[in-house]
Amino acid sequence: MNRDINIQLTVRRTAPKPLTTTAISALKPGRMLADGAIRPGAGSLKIRKRLTAGGVVSEWVFEWNRDGKATRQSIGRYSVNEAQNCLTLPQARAEAARLQASIAAGEDPAAQREIDRAERKAQQAATVAKVRDASEKTLKAMLNAYVAALQAKGKDRTASDVENIFKNHVEIAFPDLSAMPAAQITPEHFSRILARLVGADVEVKRGRTALKLRSYASAAFKLALGAATDPMAPAGAAGFGLTYNAAAAVPAGKMAATFNRPGERVLSIEELRHYLAHIAALPSTLTRLALQLQIASAGQRFQQLLRLRHADISADTFVLLDPKGRRSQPRPHVLPLLPEVAEIFDELRTINPIENGDTTALLFASRGSGPVAAATLSSTVQDIAIAMVHAEQAQSPFRGGDIRRTIETMLAETLRISKDTRAQLLSHGLTGVQDRHYDKGQHLDTKRAAMRAWNDFLSDLCIGSAAGSNVVPLKAA
Repeated sequence: MNRDINIQLTVRRTAPKPLTTTAISALKPGRMLADGAIRPGAGSLKIRKRLTAGGVVSEWVFEWNRDGKATRQSIGRYSVNEAQNCLTLPQARAEAARLQASIAAGEDPAAQREIDRAERKAQQAATVAKVRDASEKTLKAMLNAYVAALQAKGKDRTASDVENIFKNHVEIAFPDLSAMPAAQITPEHFSRILARLVGADVEVKRGRTALKLRSYASAAFKLALGAATDPMAPAGAAGFGLTYNAAAAVPAGKMAATFNRPGERVLSIEELRHYLAHIAALPSTLTRLALQLQIASAGQRFQQLLRLRHADISADTFVLLDPKGRRSQPRPHVLPLLPEVAEIFDELRTINPIENGDTTALLFASRGSGPVAAATLSSTVQDIAIAMVHAEQAQSPFRGGDIRRTIETMLAETLRISKDTRAQLLSHGLTGVQDRHYDKGQHLDTKRAAMRAWNDFLSDLCIGSAAGSNVVPLKAA
């Protein structure tokens, strides 16, 4: 009879209890507990303990079904109190509820996690690239980009001057600022750069150099600022992230009023004698020859003399290129080759000889590369001036431009050379209609006569006056 009795056994599944901090603390490594506080359905929250090399770790796990298979995902470590990169019990329940809502909406937490991981990786790569670009887009790189832009336009001579000024007065003088991202350079930084040349505590101020540096740097900032929208801008000028022109923001009015005034200093004959003696004693051969060449050539400009090439010298003449004025191409300035000048050229050929038949090589090449910087000569003249003042050989300091003015003054007042001849000899004031369009002569005879008279005057000056002055050699022994 018992066989006819249907016995039904009811199996009750025990629902998990809500987790507590006590239960979590009592959990043994290798075991896992589910949180009964999370409603079953689209996933459940569990905690597990595992033994690692660093000790026992309690870890939150979210579990759900994906395509009929149980899928688990770690959502963070457990902490009793709020801590970075950890979840407390309430925080873990909130995250589990969010993931349940995501699954109910048809989303896949695992796939979303991969998407989030890829986005973080892309953001990190973008940050690394930004930092790398910032380290490459320095003030030095921006200034070099401007030099390259000048070279690309065929303005090699100007580019050389600009490069020398940037190198001497920014790169070498301020390596910390030179290495900073250009976008971080402020007007205060650039004022500090200029103060080194014209500051109150600078004994010999180089105002004209400071004005040039500000002008060139302002042009470099302007190029970089517009490079992003200028299709013709050099590739290296873009990407600096500039928002303003730090060099142009430094006021130039006071410097210009102080240092751009027409010069009036003229050396006396005795001061010129001492100046020649100081030149002859200079330790740097190229600097000495450059300053002596300026004197022997009757006061030609430093920038033009320093760019002389072997090809610019013939048997009877030598040619300087005068870029001053609004010219697309420099104007050839032909001068007679006197023995005093030829002697200096011979010494220069020994120092920088023609190699492999390259007659375009510079006579004043410094260390086998570019020419000696004009700023080097200007600085040397100022050093000589200070030494002469201290030795009571000069009434007041003078600079490089004063030597050219002194020579023209002596050509006019002592040797009675006419204004027109001086203009042809010194290549200035040739802007009238007649000079520009009709008078294309080289005036070599008048230039030769004037240079001959000038060098004879120098010879008498170096030998000494009738009063028995000491001999002053024009060239070093």
